[in-house]
Amino acid sequence: MIPGIKAIRNLCAVSAFLTAILCASALAQNPPSKDRIYLRDIEGIWINEQYVKALTALRAPHAAAKKTPPVVIAIKREGRAFPIVVTDFNKASVQAVLDIEPDAKPGSYRLVVGAGDRPMTSDEVKYVYLQGTKNAQGRFDRLRFAEIFLMKGRWADYILLPGEISPYLNRLVLAGHYKDEQGRGWEFSENGEARWPDQKFVYELSLNDPGAGCEYVQTEDLKEGAQNKRFGYAWKNGKLSIYPARMVDKKVRCDARPLAVLTPQ
Repeated sequence: MIPGIKAIRNLCAVSAFLTAILCASALAQNPPSKDRIYLRDIEGIWINEQYVKALTALRAPHAAAKKTPPVVIAIKREGRAFPIVVTDFNKASVQAVLDIEPDAKPGSYRLVVGAGDRPMTSDEVKYVYLQGTKNAQGRFDRLRFAEIFLMKGRWADYILLPGEISPYLNRLVLAGHYKDEQGRGWEFSENGEARWPDQKFVYELSLNDPGAGCEYVQTEDLKEGAQNKRFGYAWKNGKLSIYPARMVDKKVRCDARPLAVLTPQ
């Protein structure tokens, strides 16, 4: 399991009682104004737009990550608390959002972020600044974040994902029906299921592996128990080549000759 996705799927439970106290205190010092927004207004999974553009064009996560580092910001309610997970698919930061406050300019806000599992002073909290305007439906579908955990406060544009992250990325890269050179059907579903002529398995994209020699998916091979099995892939001239892949000196390498060359249907 990729650390960042695991963190997003399993957002840590933050103390609801502590969060309620801290939020109440912050609101008492900063009364709501007419441009006030709430955490529920920005809840969801946000991904930096430039990475999505690179991934859409290349259909190769490793190459896209080298061109534009991926950053995903997930804010999802857990009971009465709002954990925030930030990941680049290698590293992940998990914090608690204690409040969201208006900043100096219209359309500008800041998240009050802290550990969430102990009392804190105002000097211990951190701030994540963001900017955005609600759409016609009264929701945010685009935001600018000055993310501090992985991006060191640099501003970037983020879009709201229309659901969970793995199916979204699978759709951009691999998901679809194919035919091989013998006319046999192959499928990569957006939910992470691969159906090949001779086997079926659950797959997961490798998203950020700088040392890998190729793009690849990994899976648990049911015939070999818990041992991970990998397959490489590459898009060329509108066709998808599938390769055997293996670990060589702790790095993933793909064979030169493909198992199959697939045509999208």
